[in-house]
Amino acid sequence: MGLINWIFDIYQHSRIDDAAKDAAAARAELASLRVDSSRGDGGRADTARLEAAIGELALATRTVQRMLVEKGVCTREEFAQRLRQVDAEDGNVDGRAPLH
Repeated sequence: MGLINWIFDIYQHSRIDDAAKDAAAARAELASLRVDSSRGDGGRADTARLEAAIGELALATRTVQRMLVEKGVCTREEFAQRLRQVDAEDGNVDGRAPLH
C-alpha cells in the first residue's frame, strides 16, 4: 500500500469515526426528547427537535452505509442483508431497533 493510500485510509477511518460519534450524539439527543410528564406540558415531546434528531441520525446512518460501500467493505445487498439480520435480533422484524 502506497503512502497516499495509507493517508487516504486514515482519513476515511476518521470520517467513519466522526459519523459514528454524530450518530451517538443524535441518539443521546433523541433520548433527551422522550416524553417527560414532569415538564408540565402534558408529557408531549418537542416535535421539531425530535424530527431534527431523527433526520441527523438518518443522515449519519446513510453516510456510514455509503462509505462502507464506496470503500468496498461491503455491497449494498450485503448491508441490506445484515440490516435484516440485526432487525430480527430483538424478535420483532419491524425495521426498527429498540431505543434502550
